Amino acid sequence: MQAHIDQLLAFSANDRDAIVAAKAEYFARTGGEVHEDDRSFEQRMQGFFNWFLFDHKGPSGLTPVQRYLQERGAQVGGLDKELLLGATQSRLSLFEFRGRTALIRRVPKGCVRVRDVFTGDDFDVVEKRPLLGIENGDLMEARLIPAGAAHHFSTSFLYHPREARAALLKEVKRRRKSVATLDPREFCWEISKMALQAERFRNVPLSAIYNFETPCLGHKRAPTPADGIRNG
Repeated sequence: MQAHIDQLLAFSANDRDAIVAAKAEYFARTGGEVHEDDRSFEQRMQGFFNWFLFDHKGPSGLTPVQRYLQERGAQVGGLDKELLLGATQSRLSLFEFRGRTALIRRVPKGCVRVRDVFTGDDFDVVEKRPLLGIENGDLMEARLIPAGAAHHFSTSFLYHPREARAALLKEVKRRRKSVATLDPREFCWEISKMALQAERFRNVPLSAIYNFETPCLGHKRAPTPADGIRNG
């Protein structure tokens, strides 16, 4: 998928002002600008590139990938075309890593299984590379690209500390019960701020950073209809 990202970025290179403005917007919403000495610099830049190319609509009302397909789609075929079309329907969410084996429904060879923690849906994602350092149950922000009958990972990943797992799942469960429509992207951006703070403020306990009730670093738990009833 990296080759497709590079291709789309080259296609969008003339929109420099749009890229600069979009970058400022994205990082303002995900924790602030990152620097090359930040441990997650590459991951967060990939997150921006994915959002800009697949989600961000320009003055035409189209995303860069949609414009690319409109203008050059006839020149692309095969899996490349399927991936670019799939990018217009990509799924950014918080996923639980489930591994390459399962007791009930077999994981296809060359795939890994992940579970969307917002919907409970399982996805078998084409991934033949060994995923070092990842264990079953780990939580990660990722973007899935449908292509034909398969799903592929895009280049955007952000892993959250295992110690924060319980707090994250608890908050997702709370919001699913309290909010009619839960936006996975907004939640991912919210906890992306927490991940960056955990990276930069290592002297602060993770339990204080990944805290949706009384956060120590400026986050506030998203209000729900139930809060209005209690405060009314």
